[in-house]
Amino acid sequence: MNLPTRNPMNHNHTLYYDSWYRGFPLWSQHVPYIEGDLSRLYNTMERALKGHNRTLAVRFDLKVPLAGMPPHRVSPMEDFFRAINRKVKTKYENEKELNPYPHKCTVRYAQKVEQSVQSPYEHYHVVLFVSNDMFMRVGHLGPDDDSQLAVIIREAWHNVVGVDENTTEYLIHGSTPSYYRLQGPLNSFDPDHQKAFRHFSYLCKEKTTLYRRGRPAFTTSRK
Repeated sequence: MNLPTRNPMNHNHTLYYDSWYRGFPLWSQHVPYIEGDLSRLYNTMERALKGHNRTLAVRFDLKVPLAGMPPHRVSPMEDFFRAINRKVKTKYENEKELNPYPHKCTVRYAQKVEQSVQSPYEHYHVVLFVSNDMFMRVGHLGPDDDSQLAVIIREAWHNVVGVDENTTEYLIHGSTPSYYRLQGPLNSFDPDHQKAFRHFSYLCKEKTTLYRRGRPAFTTSRK
C-alpha cells in the first residue's frame, strides 16, 4: 500500500509514518505525523537543553471557556506567551534585588491548536521549556497547585481568555506526567530525553489538526 507523502489538507506538509525520528521514539498510534512539525519540535528542544543545562519541560493543555474567546484576541497564544515572558522577567528582576547572581531563564515553547468532534471548541496543547534552576518544581497546574510556574501559567491564560482567577471552569490541564526534568544537551540515547520527546511528539500528529487560513496550527519559539 502506497501511503501519501503530501498532506491532502495542506500540500506544504510532508507526512511522516516512521516510529522513530532522529533516534527518538514516536507514538505508533498517532501516525502520520507532520514532518516539519517534528523538526521544529526537535530544534526547539535542542535549543532549550543547550540554553539551560537543567531544564524543566512542562506539558499541558489550554481550553477556551464556555463563553468563548474574547473577540479582541486575534492571536491568543502569542498573547499567552508574551504574558509568560513578562512574568518570568518580573520574577528575575525581583530576585536580582535579593541575590546578586539570580538564575536567568529563557522561555521556549511548542504549541498546537486542535479541534475535533469530541472537542468542538478549539484547544491548545503546549510544551513549555524553562530553567529548572529558576523554577524548581511544578505540579498538576490545577487551582490548588501553588508552585510559582503554575501560578504564572494560570494567571497568563485566565487573562488571555478574560476570566477571573477564581473561575470554576478548569481551563488548564496538566498531562501525565505534567513535567520532565532534563539535563542538557539533547541526547537521543538518554532515556529521559526519549520519554520526553515521545510524549511531546503528540503535538506533531496530523489527526485533529485545525487548518485555518493565515494562522498556523503548530508554532514554536523563535530562539
